[in-house]
Amino acid sequence: MNTNLLLLIGVLLPPKSLDGLGPVVEERSVHTPYGLFGPVALRQREGAPGVWIGPYTGLPTRTDPRATIFAANQLGAQRVLTWDMGIALNAALMRGQPVIAGDFIDFTFREPASFASDLQRARQDERRLLIPRFCPQMSAALQKVLPIAPSVTYLGIDDLRRETPAEARMYRLWGADIIGQNLVPEVLLAREAGLCFAGLVTVATHGADLPNPDPHGELRAGLELVMGMLADYVHYLSMLPDCTCIDG
Repeated sequence: MNTNLLLLIGVLLPPKSLDGLGPVVEERSVHTPYGLFGPVALRQREGAPGVWIGPYTGLPTRTDPRATIFAANQLGAQRVLTWDMGIALNAALMRGQPVIAGDFIDFTFREPASFASDLQRARQDERRLLIPRFCPQMSAALQKVLPIAPSVTYLGIDDLRRETPAEARMYRLWGADIIGQNLVPEVLLAREAGLCFAGLVTVATHGADLPNPDPHGELRAGLELVMGMLADYVHYLSMLPDCTCIDG
């Protein structure tokens, strides 16, 4: 069966946690004009669609986000799902809770956050003028297998430090529910490259202006919940028709 999903893992997982997606049948690294991406592993269960899986961090000191999305195309993936960990600004969100990125605020400062050079930009203006968004089809599929996960507004940052209490209050006034570092500008680049992109986030802690009670295993339980549904998600996506979200 076709392999058209790249799963980027931005969370810390125990060994063998992804065995539910099948054994590793191939490993490779992808050389791109923006640097090396990988290694990534292809996992596949018998009779099931395969999925490319790679550990991932969008920090400025690591993989260039352009290399990530370029490599997805090279691997034959039409869909990219990133599983991130985030800081909850919304007090209703709980540690360990999975949430689905429904909208985003780009507060990153990476340049360039585009594949287009100055000479190519004019030819890509039509694609770049499309409203950037997370893929509704992929997000609906996440909601199908994780009905407890609400849709949230994701604030993408690329700063290595934690927010101050004043910044957390400001971000909340902007309408942000959660802060993370692995979905933006990747969602913008995927749109430009003609790929579907979705974001799943596990709440790791709360914002600097909110109380953070002592942990009692909530994060581990939340990660296990997502790990348990990944195979169902891959199967469900494989049954869907080709998505047209990038056309408008």
